[in-house]
Amino acid sequence: MTTTTLDRPLPRSYMTEEQKVGMSQNAIYVCESVLADEAEDEEAAWAWLALAKMPESANYILKEVCGDEFLKAKGFNI
Repeated sequence: MTTTTLDRPLPRSYMTEEQKVGMSQNAIYVCESVLADEAEDEEAAWAWLALAKMPESANYILKEVCGDEFLKAKGFNI
């Protein structure tokens, strides 16, 4: 089982290895989140997004819209 740098299992993957070729780890996390959302796997979508390094402006908007407690529950390091 592959784990993250936070020693937790990675969420279900929706990308093939071929799709990941040439992408940064961060880009993979974001794309996995989008694909999980499209597959209506909300848990995996949030889990992948929580792994991504996002700009401060995006983090600020997430905090404003979702709240700190929600984001912490989804695995964000807020």
